[in-house]
Amino acid sequence: MDNTIKQDMERLKLFKKYGYDIPKARSFILAKARLAKGSMLEIGTGKGHMTVVLAKKGFRLISIDLDRKAQGIAKRHLKSIKRSKSVNLKIMNAERLQYKDNYFDYVVSVNFIHHAKNPGRCLKEMIRVVKNKLVIADINKRGERIMEKVHNLDGHNHEISKMSLKEMEALLKKIGMQVKVYKDTCQTVLIAKKGVSK
Repeated sequence: MDNTIKQDMERLKLFKKYGYDIPKARSFILAKARLAKGSMLEIGTGKGHMTVVLAKKGFRLISIDLDRKAQGIAKRHLKSIKRSKSVNLKIMNAERLQYKDNYFDYVVSVNFIHHAKNPGRCLKEMIRVVKNKLVIADINKRGERIMEKVHNLDGHNHEISKMSLKEMEALLKKIGMQVKVYKDTCQTVLIAKKGVSK
């Protein structure tokens, strides 16, 4: 096994030890989202934990991030499960998505929002490019505490979101999207439907 992947797996074990089971959390998102086959954009590849889950389930997608190093780890994860061809990894700013309106059936974003410099702008872009369903999941207060604990072990702090999921939910409802909220141990999941038929 690739040493980078090994290190990432050890980190996942550490999160689990503190109470945040990341693979289980990703499965929870997928179960609540009920995604069918269709065009998909993932906002915030990170190290590819959600990317891998989506690829394993047979989804083909484009996944964007600004962090080349983290996306490199995602690429290794995809290669290790022989799913490299399922995912097109791109370096792109979520504040300025290079896609037309209603371009994707689904837009998925997991633990990205708390990293965003301008979450409101990112959310507006996600809404603009999605045709059917928008899935946004991010850590709750418990998840934040665990993230902070793990990041402190590395000698740095973890970002806290500039926009709450409650504010996002209100904005999504205000523009007429149907929103369902699901609370999990360390995360909250928003599933927003645009209501535009295919």
